[in-house]
Amino acid sequence: MLDGIDVFRITGARMHQLAARQNVLAQNIANADTPHYRARDVKPFQFDSALLRNQGGVAPLRLAGMQPGHITSTGRGATVVASHAKSYSEDPDGNTVDLEEQMVKQADVAKNYDLATLVYKRSAALLRNAVGSR
Repeated sequence: MLDGIDVFRITGARMHQLAARQNVLAQNIANADTPHYRARDVKPFQFDSALLRNQGGVAPLRLAGMQPGHITSTGRGATVVASHAKSYSEDPDGNTVDLEEQMVKQADVAKNYDLATLVYKRSAALLRNAVGSR
């Protein structure tokens, strides 16, 4: 019902992308001791400004081409793809997971998810006030 309103579609897509990123970061941490494991990350959320100017709403999250090992989701018409992240260090066994870096990224995801949730809740409250119910 609310998917027809741009603010709900945009925040919903943002929350979907952040959930997928959290999943990829958790997999990175779980594989921190796996030899030759390459840290992955989900590409940043991007808006298609041409679509936002029209009444079409927000573009689907088609972030990269499909390759084996990529994580995808088809919920809400979005595709979220994980790619190998650039790493600042590599262990002697070939593992590129830096736990401190992953924790910082997880904190960033949590902060951004809280912000998207707040926008969603406030927009719903504004909509309820506009129709006269509490």
